[in-house]
Amino acid sequence: MPTPALNASIVSPKGPELSNKQLTVFVTIHVSPSDVEKFKEAHRPVWKKCSEEPECLLFDVFQDPEIKGRFRFIEIWNESREWFEKEQMTKSYYGSLWENSKPLWTKDIQIEYFQREGEGCSWSDEYLAGGKRMQKDEVVA
Repeated sequence: MPTPALNASIVSPKGPELSNKQLTVFVTIHVSPSDVEKFKEAHRPVWKKCSEEPECLLFDVFQDPEIKGRFRFIEIWNESREWFEKEQMTKSYYGSLWENSKPLWTKDIQIEYFQREGEGCSWSDEYLAGGKRMQKDEVVA
């Protein structure tokens, strides 16, 4: 039986090839429900800056519907954990973020690092609905 055609375009970055082992960072932060908007205001500029970094492949923010002040950021980077901690986390735009965000935390921040295997990777275009495409130098084949 023939394989059905897929409606897909292949997007490849200009410059270095994508890493086979992409770094996925899960950041969990808890704030008081009364501080949710203040927390988002402090973080929005950094979310934007992160998504503009050439090494950032995906940046998304999730809020727990059952625990109002619980947030999880999911970031996928085309670099290693060592690079992320040495180069990314030391960017100047994080300075004011920590100053404004940390007083709102009700628990210590949790950062987890995973390496993407690629096996089982699948997605639906509906997942991306409501998001926006990162504006980077790309070539669509």
